[in-house]
Amino acid sequence: MNFEVGLTILRLLSTRRGSALSAKEIHDQWPGNEKRPAERSVYRYLDELSTLLAGGTYLVSKKKRDGKENVFYLEPSPKDDWFLTEEMALDLSLGGQVLDSIFRTSLDSQGRSWAKKAKDFLDTASDETRRIRTNLRIVPDGIGRLPARIEPEVLRQTITAIRKDKKVRFVYTNAKGDKKSKVLTPLGLVAKDGTIYLVAVDGATGRPIHYALHRMSEASVHDDMSQPRPDFDLDRHIRDTHQFSHVLSESDQLVSLELRVAPETIYHFRERPLSEDQRVTEPMAADGWYRVDAKVPYTILLVPFLLSMGHWIEVLGPKEVRDETALRARQMWQHYQKG
Repeated sequence: MNFEVGLTILRLLSTRRGSALSAKEIHDQWPGNEKRPAERSVYRYLDELSTLLAGGTYLVSKKKRDGKENVFYLEPSPKDDWFLTEEMALDLSLGGQVLDSIFRTSLDSQGRSWAKKAKDFLDTASDETRRIRTNLRIVPDGIGRLPARIEPEVLRQTITAIRKDKKVRFVYTNAKGDKKSKVLTPLGLVAKDGTIYLVAVDGATGRPIHYALHRMSEASVHDDMSQPRPDFDLDRHIRDTHQFSHVLSESDQLVSLELRVAPETIYHFRERPLSEDQRVTEPMAADGWYRVDAKVPYTILLVPFLLSMGHWIEVLGPKEVRDETALRARQMWQHYQKG
């Protein structure tokens, strides 16, 4: 068995039975930067990976889809660490930093054991790998606000529901303080700006909704199995929702943003472009200001981002974005005229 091919297959598989993949689906989803094996080779690898390991455990399990083709998924609690590489150990080590900095709560015993395995493995790894672990950190973006506080039991029950492919029950308190009981199929957890969101759905065809874990209470794993959503892809969902920054209109069309940008601020747009098609036009006027054009989604975070640039930018268009930015700027200005 080619180790890298086997490792790629493991990365493509999910621990959710409802998201199990066939050999053809794995073949079709193969990363574009890696050499794609033949479909029959993928099936052969899957057959080897689903063989009983020492100690009576499986790394990969298979089942029949619609009583026909074999589909495969990862066992959620692998006991053996024969496939733990330096790369994977670093991933676990960095993942531990994210959990510690965002969750600020206790992990379950399995998470602790894997974190310890990663640490022990890295302690005996190459000097280069140890230097990376020692000198690499993950720091959240923003002004350093504290993470939202999550009840440890909410986190534990949510992760357990995902791991066991079960529905999760909880009470949700919205921003207005209204409480409502929910029983949903969990589709994933996403961390953004110090907040953890549960992506969950009600039924087999409902729209995925995001629930902030710090607004959840009385969480427990439900007896019912999750309803399969093989059409759902968490990474695609994150992209489609513009990294959880929801659009302000029903239309998904992009707006053509036009900006004047001061020379002191242009580096923001050169180093982190607004979009793939962003254009920066060199100054034509004596004031030295640049022109920036980009097609972007009109999300709830667009105008706050533009306002964060202060007087170093001017929104030229589109009109609705310019008007909204000007309105909020005037409202801010009025606060400082009251004495």
